[in-house]
Amino acid sequence: MGFVWHVALRYFRSTRADAHIRVLSSLTAGGLAVGTAALVLALAALSGFQNHLLTDLARHTPALQVELAGSGAGVPGEAAEEPAALVAWAAATNGVSAVQELLYARGWLAVGASVQQVEILGFEKAPPVWIPVGDRAARGLIVPIAVAQKLGLAVGETVRVFSPRPGLTPLGPRPRTRTLPVAGIYRSDRADYEELPVLLPLEEAAALFAGGDRRLDLTLEPEAEQELVAGFLRETVDPAKATVVGWREANRALLFVLRLEKSLVFSAVVLIVAVAAFALLASLSLVLSSKRSEVGALAAMGAPPARLQRIFLALGALLSVGGAGLGGALGAGVAAFLDRFRVISLPPDVYIVEYVPFLVRGSDVLIVVASTVVFTGAASLLSARRASRLDPVEAMRSART
Repeated sequence: MGFVWHVALRYFRSTRADAHIRVLSSLTAGGLAVGTAALVLALAALSGFQNHLLTDLARHTPALQVELAGSGAGVPGEAAEEPAALVAWAAATNGVSAVQELLYARGWLAVGASVQQVEILGFEKAPPVWIPVGDRAARGLIVPIAVAQKLGLAVGETVRVFSPRPGLTPLGPRPRTRTLPVAGIYRSDRADYEELPVLLPLEEAAALFAGGDRRLDLTLEPEAEQELVAGFLRETVDPAKATVVGWREANRALLFVLRLEKSLVFSAVVLIVAVAAFALLASLSLVLSSKRSEVGALAAMGAPPARLQRIFLALGALLSVGGAGLGGALGAGVAAFLDRFRVISLPPDVYIVEYVPFLVRGSDVLIVVASTVVFTGAASLLSARRASRLDPVEAMRSART
């Protein structure tokens, strides 16, 4: 063991006469450990909630869609502007297993005197995989259970569908309407505040909502990478005719808010570490004051200022790295325990999860520990520079007085 670490360990352990310094050093290291553990727990809880939300979004959001501009979209090198041309081109793209046309619109459902405004989704072949419909062979009107309960609907009953786009008749403009049977009712595990669409076949939706938003829904192969497929489609399709949208682009605003939330939580909780760094500075200053004569004697015997500085840097490293390492391990362990046994429960009728999920990421723990070491390292450097500038004669004279 070198001279620097030998002296640093001696000051770290202290003596019975300096019991108050030992207690203060222990409290400093404990404060660093508590601050680091709190920061790791906060980030783990936030990452757990965000991971649950992103997983739910990825499961209930289209993986990749092509928004058609106007009444059709074009394919490079082809003159046809019908959606069928783009469907054939997208289906031939590597990584795409199926393509179908969808139509988005808004309308009304009416049963007797009860009317409900709903979002309409017309599907071409089968209900999209990201909508939890049990019977995917159903070809009639498929409504979410919330709408069915409000209108008192059951499978087999008929309902009138109204479009905001009027139709011309000999008697003048009249609302477009269809009377359709309810072929199915589906339930989703998504949050209650999210509006779920009413599904009906594309030919019926096109007759009612000819001016709706038409899109191509792409089903990707299990091994396909969504970003690579989306990048290829963007490079080859005319942006004036179609726009390629992935689930991340569709939820760009929400993803930005999640990143901002994590940054703000990290900035707020890191103040605990900053307070602990000030405590470390006070502890090292007290050690320097108590060992002033010894430091002066070491300087008088020929210890260069750089070596004295390294002694207090090593002492600060023992306190900061030990506290940060213990806190990081403690925070990660507690987070894993709380998530494994679902200790913190939540009311399911209020939140989208029944317990507080924790997700410990190695990158988060590394950032927390590194931030703690940086804060405490700066505090150690201040004390070390004071020790290196200590005048030996004055230090030994103050000890005699």
